[in-house]
Amino acid sequence: MASAATAFTTLLLISSLLASPFFWVSKADQTAFPIVKGLSWTFYKSSCPKVESIIRKHLKKVFNEDIGQAAGLLRLHFHDCFVKGCDASVLLDGSASGPSEQQATPNLTLRKKAFEIINDLRERIHKECGRVVSCADIVALAARDSVFLVD
Repeated sequence: MASAATAFTTLLLISSLLASPFFWVSKADQTAFPIVKGLSWTFYKSSCPKVESIIRKHLKKVFNEDIGQAAGLLRLHFHDCFVKGCDASVLLDGSASGPSEQQATPNLTLRKKAFEIINDLRERIHKECGRVVSCADIVALAARDSVFLVD
């Protein structure tokens, strides 16, 4: 059991470092400098100011029922970002031209429930704000909050 906990903790640490180190900057530092030209700490402040609270509130409810889903969401984010960046392409269904990323061998072990949680979040956010929040941002914020909420 201890080795599983150690492996999970290691995965959380590595994923948080690889995925989005700027998420861990304090609120005071967020207004001090842009991370990269064209990116903004307050991107959704006017178009969807409740996006983070919607995600966190829903994840608290999910984790009260099954804390193990936090690992599934983090793993989903990791698999999405693994090859060419975080673009939510792992959420796409296949087409006549080929299978989806979900059907790729490394992704066959992703939890179905993680996809359902992301779809629930997407529906809640779209209902509140319209379609202004990207699926990639929803996946990234859910992974970030998963790490935060399991502490």
